Amino acid sequence: MKGGFIIVKVRIKNIFIIMMLFVLVLSITVQGQEANNDEKITAQTPIITTTCGQSPGALMVAQICKTINLEIEQKDLLKADYLKENEFNTIIITMGTSGKGMGAAGTNMKSEANRINEIIKVAKEKGMIIIGAHIEGEARRVDDNDAKSIEIVAPKSDIIIVRTDSNKDGYFTELGEEKEIPVYVIEQTLELTEPLKEIFEIE
Repeated sequence: MKGGFIIVKVRIKNIFIIMMLFVLVLSITVQGQEANNDEKITAQTPIITTTCGQSPGALMVAQICKTINLEIEQKDLLKADYLKENEFNTIIITMGTSGKGMGAAGTNMKSEANRINEIIKVAKEKGMIIIGAHIEGEARRVDDNDAKSIEIVAPKSDIIIVRTDSNKDGYFTELGEEKEIPVYVIEQTLELTEPLKEIFEIE
């Protein structure tokens, strides 16, 4: 009986230690989540938006921004010189390509890559907030041009906004964790207003 009593005491002690470790790990996890929330990045108007790949994304962004009274200018073929000569605090660059759009604009993915890389360089030199947005869904993640567009914009963004179906493989959330970039995930394109309100601190 005495030996049995000792075994029970040891088991209770082990269970207590495991429970304490669980509480400690949970506490550390919650603190980490709170720290990430505290590091929220905010942005200011005026905004300019363009597209890396000539899809309709930038037009969608401009229209949605106007519904919540955000001052924005849309230039699908924005050049770095225009960014140098004009004062903007934030740039929203949409990711995902349209072959038809590039054809109509007389451009191609190589030219788009050069143009956007120059724009990002100037934006960083001017201290602008860069928001990368993939808001047209998985239809803009089907080929090498889409992949190139994302590769150019997402890792260099200060903030990423992505639609759930654009992020089925978790690419954007994993990138956000790796590069410490805040990632906002929305279900539908029209829900873009919600992260924008938070980022631009609109009540």
